[in-house]
Amino acid sequence: MFSLAVSASGMAVLARSHGQRIDVISLSLWITGFLCLLNIGLAVVFRKKRRGEILSYYLACTFELAVFAFALALHLGLITKVPYHLPPGLPFNRAEIGATIAIGIGLFPAAYWHRSPISELPARIAEDAKVMKDRNGGVRIKAPGEWIN
Repeated sequence: MFSLAVSASGMAVLARSHGQRIDVISLSLWITGFLCLLNIGLAVVFRKKRRGEILSYYLACTFELAVFAFALALHLGLITKVPYHLPPGLPFNRAEIGATIAIGIGLFPAAYWHRSPISELPARIAEDAKVMKDRNGGVRIKAPGEWIN
């Protein structure tokens, strides 16, 4: 989750250093809109789970909606100045920091509630290795004569 958030901010810095322009505000609009819908979808799909899990999806959705509204107002020019000032010379700006925080908070509930314990990780890797060694992965292709039966 953190690496995705960092890579989104790094992507904007990398693209800017190569002379290409990525509009971070537009990227933030798309990402926050998607994460808001994702959290609503997760709340609906897992509605029979614990109350805390459902509440965390709704809280993340509310935060994403607020960031989406702020980014939209900034993109439309309704907000012209963001009050938080950064020291000069940093390789990132306020919009990139906001996009990174929005991604991290939007993905947090899904990553938290659907995580895999580290103790189960070696067993899962071994299961995946067995499936990968078995070339067809348990899939059997029927001959044309077997389709009819």
